[in-house]
Amino acid sequence: MVAVAILWFGFTAIGSAVSGAGRVRALDPLVGWAWIGFVFTTVGVFLATPFTYLAMVTAVIAAGAGVWVWRRDGEVVPSMFLRMLVLTIPFLLLVSAMRASQWDEFSDWMIIPRYMLETDAFPSKDNPYPNAVFTGYPYSWHFVTYLASRIAGGLLENAGALVNVLLLLMFGLVIIQLIARGAERPELMKGPVWLAASLGAAAMLLANPTFSQKIVLTSYAETASAVATGAGVVLGWLVCEALVDDDRRAARCYAWQISAVLALLINLKQATMVLVVLIVLATLFMAIRDRRIPLVMFVKLLPQIVVPAATLYLVWRYHVSSELVAREISVRPFNDWYIELIPHILMKMGVALAKKGYYLSLVIITVGFGLRGFSRAMSPMDRLAAICAMVFLGYNSFLLFAYVAAFGKFDAMRVASFWRYNMHLGPMLIAFAAYGAAILWRQYLAARWNWRRVKWLPTILLLAAPFVFTKKIRFDKAPMTVHFRTVGVALQALLTPADRYFISDPTGSGESAVILRYELDRGAKFAGVVSAFDSRGLKTLERILLNPELNAIIVFSMDKGFAELLGRNFPPGSTYLLRREGLGSWRYVTSWPQPAVK
Repeated sequence: MVAVAILWFGFTAIGSAVSGAGRVRALDPLVGWAWIGFVFTTVGVFLATPFTYLAMVTAVIAAGAGVWVWRRDGEVVPSMFLRMLVLTIPFLLLVSAMRASQWDEFSDWMIIPRYMLETDAFPSKDNPYPNAVFTGYPYSWHFVTYLASRIAGGLLENAGALVNVLLLLMFGLVIIQLIARGAERPELMKGPVWLAASLGAAAMLLANPTFSQKIVLTSYAETASAVATGAGVVLGWLVCEALVDDDRRAARCYAWQISAVLALLINLKQATMVLVVLIVLATLFMAIRDRRIPLVMFVKLLPQIVVPAATLYLVWRYHVSSELVAREISVRPFNDWYIELIPHILMKMGVALAKKGYYLSLVIITVGFGLRGFSRAMSPMDRLAAICAMVFLGYNSFLLFAYVAAFGKFDAMRVASFWRYNMHLGPMLIAFAAYGAAILWRQYLAARWNWRRVKWLPTILLLAAPFVFTKKIRFDKAPMTVHFRTVGVALQALLTPADRYFISDPTGSGESAVILRYELDRGAKFAGVVSAFDSRGLKTLERILLNPELNAIIVFSMDKGFAELLGRNFPPGSTYLLRREGLGSWRYVTSWPQPAVK
């Protein structure tokens, strides 16, 4: 937790130092992180400077920036954010004890930072990351785990989860500012500060329709992508509002911030490039639609907004095309598109949204107000709603395209990860809902309802929730996940880099293989796995046994015919390690009892 706190302070100090006085202070960490990612990526690609050297220079700059900002502003981290941290101490303590536990963490989000720590460089033809899958994904999110691990002195598996929580709390500050703006109550940002802090934290941790503990409390990049998207939308809207008010200085300040946020967003995941384009286009369309926005001035700001993100995107595309061929998702030739599946895919997308009633309700309200707002373009709420609606509709149209043109048929038929991708839009929807609710409260409820009667409620909920939902929060303690990791650690002392191992788990999902590959990494050569998704499991095992280089098998489960091929039966309830010499018979080495899972 200390390493993450130091990293967050560094992000905030740098972001505050490079931003103007009229900035959205809450977004300083995103701005600082964005420019660190920009420098690491460009220097790492073109100069191959070791990451450790870049980290050392960054640390010196962050320390200097922190001193300068403190002398300028009297504080580096906003006091309201510190109050949010106090209110969420029980939650943060639980998260700080967590370890990696999800499939994609072991195949990408944790193993790639490990390779970065080991090699001090991006993957390339001369520096392959052998057990990582999507090494062609951008790296700004990986820099978080890398830098926190450098500070801690070793791979920090909970760095991503902790930073995700901090990002949500940070956006909670943005929510409070939107509420104060919509309610025309600027004093809300000054006092009572504990109420405002609890309200912002509760909005993002308790009232967030896209909060999923198995996404937020992991090293997945979804939360960072969502917060950056929400920040980009809000900043784009603020640029428009500043131009409407003829405050060109504020518009330039917001343009500087959004340029950094978009540079961060485009370097988080492969799909976030689409979000960057949509945010820019939605804001541009709003500027074209609303005659009160001076279009010429907005167009003059576009290079400042777009160039950093476009530059970083091209730098990384250059590296991928020259060093990392076929290590990312790509679009198939047109003749291989699943055009005939479009009606089915649309139906499945609709069903997926219908299962998320709260989220769908916010979507319907936002899109409804957005269509109305784009046609009227009379008020700040109209402009914010229109921008949000265009981003939502555009992104889900892109997802439809991805299922038709990029995903495999099985994943397209079940709209794989559709909800996970829609999580990228959660903070944006909360921002609109908070601003709209504040306006409605000011117009219709302020004189009738004394909100101070329930001012204690957000605080009580924030403090109580971690105790009520402890088991759901600590999903990393799932018995079989712990077992897989325990076996993997034990195998580090039993196998050598010269060994080649195979995993028998015909009744499992294959998670056992992903975790063992993560734990063993280069400690032994992975020869394959038989899982429940392998319809030819017995033939796969029969074929692999003919390889004389295969000298180890880890048996998590058995299926019909396996005992005959291995020469003996292994009772369920334990995991077994078998070894052989050449094509000789398999001998039992050791075993580990499996937990009883209900």
